[in-house]
Amino acid sequence: MRELMFSIPVFYFDLHNSNEINQKLKNLIFDWKDKDKGVERSNVLGWHSTDDMHTKHQFNFFMNEINSLLSEIHSTEGYADNTKLKIKDMWANVSHKYSYNRFHTHPGNLWSGVYYVQSPPNCGNIIFRLTERADYSLPTYERDHTKNEPHQWETLTYEPIEGRAIFFPSWFGHEVEQNLTDVEGQDGYRISISFNSIQIKKEK
Repeated sequence: MRELMFSIPVFYFDLHNSNEINQKLKNLIFDWKDKDKGVERSNVLGWHSTDDMHTKHQFNFFMNEINSLLSEIHSTEGYADNTKLKIKDMWANVSHKYSYNRFHTHPGNLWSGVYYVQSPPNCGNIIFRLTERADYSLPTYERDHTKNEPHQWETLTYEPIEGRAIFFPSWFGHEVEQNLTDVEGQDGYRISISFNSIQIKKEK
């Protein structure tokens, strides 16, 4: 008998009013980018804002959306009623052609996530992989049995879809492919917002 003992939860949500939200976010992020040179983290070539986006009042409307989704995750995962998931940091990413993000994790957090504000064709998928498998042998399958079960996958790939938020355990290593779109100008930028959350006790 075969038992599959562990799994990795990944959530994704599509915001209903994303067109309006994304247009507002684009304007705010471009304005921020014009005033701030940003920082370097896992980003290569692209712009990465400071990680205090969640403290800026002009982004409160977006924080409300993310907090609502975190509440849904909290409930689905069955976390203690006297706790809540709280955003610890949040930042914007603007990735022009050839920009990408190196493989990394988000230590010290519980859930991490990304929201896609703009994603032109071929602008780079997010790819998850388990580092624990890197130094071990990998099996070879028959042609008609090509890794069609989740536990046989070596990577997990998500296409960036505008208006979609993806949440994943912060220890789940990931990278972002190069933006190779042929769309020119600012319309060819991959624009996303990333964030980390922790579990805290509710105030009485």
